[in-house]
Amino acid sequence: MKLKYYLTFLMFLILLLAVPCGASAENFSTLRHEYQRLIQSSQLQRQRQNWEKLILKFDYFTARQPRDKNIEKGYFLLARTWDGLSKASGSRIDAKEAITHYLDLVDRFPHSRLADDSLLLAAQIAEQQLDDKVAAYNYYLQLVTEMPDGDMVGEARKKLTQLPVPAKKKTAVVVDRSQQHYQSVGDSPRLVKIRYWSGPEYTRVVLDLTAPVVAEPHYLKGKDPRLYFDLLYTKLAVGLPAIVPIRNGLVKQVRASHFDAQRTRVVLDLNRAAEYKLAILENPHRLVIDIKGSPLQQGLTAKQPESQGAPVAADDSIASILNSAADRQVVLHVPQETHDEGIHLIVVDAGHGGRDPGAIGPRNVYEKDVVLKMAKALAKALRQQLGVKVLLTRSDDRYLKLRERTEYANQVGADLFLSLHANATANGKAYGIETYFLNLSKNNQAAEVAARENGTTLQEVGNLEAILFDLMANAKINESSRLAAEVQQALVAGLRPHYSRIKDLGVKQGPFHVLLGATMPSVLIEMGFISNSREVKRLTSSNYQKRVAAAIVKGVKKYSATIDQVARR
Repeated sequence: MKLKYYLTFLMFLILLLAVPCGASAENFSTLRHEYQRLIQSSQLQRQRQNWEKLILKFDYFTARQPRDKNIEKGYFLLARTWDGLSKASGSRIDAKEAITHYLDLVDRFPHSRLADDSLLLAAQIAEQQLDDKVAAYNYYLQLVTEMPDGDMVGEARKKLTQLPVPAKKKTAVVVDRSQQHYQSVGDSPRLVKIRYWSGPEYTRVVLDLTAPVVAEPHYLKGKDPRLYFDLLYTKLAVGLPAIVPIRNGLVKQVRASHFDAQRTRVVLDLNRAAEYKLAILENPHRLVIDIKGSPLQQGLTAKQPESQGAPVAADDSIASILNSAADRQVVLHVPQETHDEGIHLIVVDAGHGGRDPGAIGPRNVYEKDVVLKMAKALAKALRQQLGVKVLLTRSDDRYLKLRERTEYANQVGADLFLSLHANATANGKAYGIETYFLNLSKNNQAAEVAARENGTTLQEVGNLEAILFDLMANAKINESSRLAAEVQQALVAGLRPHYSRIKDLGVKQGPFHVLLGATMPSVLIEMGFISNSREVKRLTSSNYQKRVAAAIVKGVKKYSATIDQVARR
């Protein structure tokens, strides 16, 4: 069986391991009962963890039960739970999350009887909690325009008469930056232009970008079909039109907006069902979406490119299951120039983030904040000293699932994946630096670190080891081991002249979720113990962060030299 099927199937199993015990057994009726119990108890509402536990369970239900008869209600109660949390906490961030989930339901189920309720509630949050009258007006207007038969239309119309009509802003004149080199530290890729060519049975939409992106395609069925693409970690350029009308052929219009903190959404409103093909082009970076169809076609499907040849045989059971997924992604990567061997693109991953703080040290120092600063310092040093392109999995305080980090590295074609973390122990006495690569853990300490970084238990780590056993021959273990050795040696050698008591904990192996699925050499670096009073001061020091970054660069440089030596033999 091909490696990609092994890895994808493995990621599915890992997600199962990562869910809290008992979540898989809970159905919608149980979750609804828990929701009602929470909103009826003022005492339970005072503790944030009660809201977050229920949110996690609804997240799991909606992700794992897409064909459940109550799936729409599941999405709605997920949004309602965020809504309740935002009112209990008074947090604007929680309020924005609630709006995001209400709008997610609208996009997924535009003809649901809960869609107009969701838009109304999103508008009320924008108006009352965020004091964003423009957003509120637009949500009310969308409800009236797109859902004229909804039972919330009357309330929305009333609100439209009370709110000021947003002033139309003139489109700003900006310089086209699509050709500029992507090098700003921590900067996200940007969507700078939307172009199209259209005919009766064929439309091409081109998205001009400043850097590679991960594009997730989705299709919404119904009388008003829509094809939309979530561009991960992507921003919109200033002055980019929110709507590009086409009004002929297969596509009515193209819409672009920030969907949430992690995604920019580009929506193609279709006149009828069609087929699509997505191609990723380089130099400059573009996403090319080809839409083909005729009035006789009944559904939108991802068209297989001619170069792929015959379909995969049906006797591969895992491949068959994966290929039958509802939202199957078909992406063609078409490089427009050949690259020589070596390291050209590195993805630096700042561990944890958002609602996952990681380890917490003295004086409430959060691991997620420390490693983000370290990641930006490392990205800058790698660009300046090695002249390579560097992308960050996150450039701000956002939550990312572990699997999304290596998925991003795979999608952008990274040559190396470096995940940065800070260690911790309960007694606070341990200290030192260590570097891990993906493999079966060989000692209890490595297993404990893996369990903490994975957010799982030691027992679940043991289960993971059993799954990994048959995959070790296919993974880039040797390359990752060499990279880990060079980075660890460089860290110890680079820090000892400047700091006392730099303890070399060595290179170790462990089953880390964040490294699973990476198709390039990848390591996890524990840069010190945030639980140790001496090392937490260093971790929060800009000088220490710069020296750690410089040392890692030296390690990567030595590793790169070993690649060149092997290539010349």
